[in-house]
Amino acid sequence: MKKSIQTALFSLIMFFLPLMAVSAETASEKFTEISAPEVKNMAESGRAVVVHVLSGTEYEMQHIPGSINIPITHLETTDALPRDKSTPLVFYCMGKR
Repeated sequence: MKKSIQTALFSLIMFFLPLMAVSAETASEKFTEISAPEVKNMAESGRAVVVHVLSGTEYEMQHIPGSINIPITHLETTDALPRDKSTPLVFYCMGKR
């Protein structure tokens, strides 16, 4: 996919998605709302891991470039999350669930 199309898709997805960032260390205690531009900056700079929590099929159809897919049903058992518990995680889906 061309860079401009990826950028446009990323911008469109980021505009419509409710986003929450959470530190893995305090996941059950604290969630922080952040803006789409903040997420984009964090993802592009490698300061956060962006996690798509819907199915693999939904991920293949539409996802934020650079994000990883871990369906919500696999979050407790996955080994795909960073070992460093201070790494910010941004979880997103295609709407409120």
